[in-house]
Amino acid sequence: MSIKQEEYSFYYKVKNESARKRLGFKAGFFWCTAKKQSLALSRGELAMDAAGFDEADFARPVRVHFPVENDIPPEGAFDTKFCENRE
Repeated sequence: MSIKQEEYSFYYKVKNESARKRLGFKAGFFWCTAKKQSLALSRGELAMDAAGFDEADFARPVRVHFPVENDIPPEGAFDTKFCENRE
C-alpha cells in the first residue's frame, strides 16, 4: 500500500517585537515532503532546533502555498533569509 507524499511549506512568524529585535529577522520558512502534515510540522520543529532557534520565539506555523522560485531553501532546512523580500 503506497501513501502519496505531499510537499508541505510553512511560514513561521516571529512572535513579538522583542524576539524580532533579538533575532534580527521577522520570519522563517521551512518545507519538506511528508505523508502527513503532523509529520511535516515535527520535522520543522527539529530543523528549527538544529538551526539554533527556540520554538517559543515563533508563532504557530502557517501552511502556505509552495513557492515556485529558483532560490528556494533546501528541503528540510529552516531558513530565515527566504522571507525577507517576500512579505
